[in-house]
Amino acid sequence: MNWNFLDQLDEYIASRRYRLINAVLVYENGRLAFERYYHKFTPDRRNQIKSIWKSVLSLTLGVCLNMGLIQDIDEPVSRYLAPFGEGRHPYHKLLTIRHLLNMSSGIYWSGGVHYHCPMMAQMRQSDDWVSYIVDVWMDSVPGVKFAYKEWDVILLSALIGKACGGSAWDICREYLYKPLEINSEAWTRSRCGVNYPSWGDDATSDLTAGDLAKIGLLMLSGGIWNGLRIAPREYVDTAITTSMANSGYGCLWWLSDTGYHGRGFGGQELNVYPGENVVTVIQAAVTASGKNYGDVSERIISQGLER
Repeated sequence: MNWNFLDQLDEYIASRRYRLINAVLVYENGRLAFERYYHKFTPDRRNQIKSIWKSVLSLTLGVCLNMGLIQDIDEPVSRYLAPFGEGRHPYHKLLTIRHLLNMSSGIYWSGGVHYHCPMMAQMRQSDDWVSYIVDVWMDSVPGVKFAYKEWDVILLSALIGKACGGSAWDICREYLYKPLEINSEAWTRSRCGVNYPSWGDDATSDLTAGDLAKIGLLMLSGGIWNGLRIAPREYVDTAITTSMANSGYGCLWWLSDTGYHGRGFGGQELNVYPGENVVTVIQAAVTASGKNYGDVSERIISQGLER
């Protein structure tokens, strides 16, 4: 690819008045092609990744499959989270791990104005998050309707914890972050033991731009890092395949014609372009109003293709 235009990327970011961008990284064929930091950010400074954590959680589920802690993503959720087997709603018995990964659980959700998540605030006051969500009404059969919501990842995090006899953070830290030499604060944990670090004032989903790039490179390699199998190739392929409920979404990864993407509030981006063997990362300061810098990544990939 032709990366000469990257010399003018600073000028483009300034012209667009993107004053909150902290880091931009581009990897091609596993090598760093471009690295830029703003506002005194450095390679070792961490930035909140917000909902890119969901894509990391997807990989953590892949780790569980690789270790044999979970056998298949079509297993019923009730096998791990007992309240879903109590018959509180007839649809509960149909709910599988795949449905949680695809954001198609069928559990009612309202994100509220500007996605401020009032239902999350109510749940956080309870002593048992899983039991609270079990009591929420089901508005569709699992697998039929896509709805971007926090319930599904909260349940997935709780399910991973049950499967490993600890917490989702325990698995991620030991079998994903350590092999990739990623440093992070421990994920926020509820009173009932569920890790959920990407929402609220106590969010602790923070990684450096380089750490995020490693996640993208791991996905690009099909789940192998330095010869070590981290996640099954079959699962990685499934994670970036369209679901029955949404052609633009896989297993907690957004999909496009050019690749797949982790997205986080405030303009956090992890983009993987398999056709070009390219990974890009954008990190930005998180503010109350959401920002989007998708045009930067689009500019990188489209102009890089020009010969």
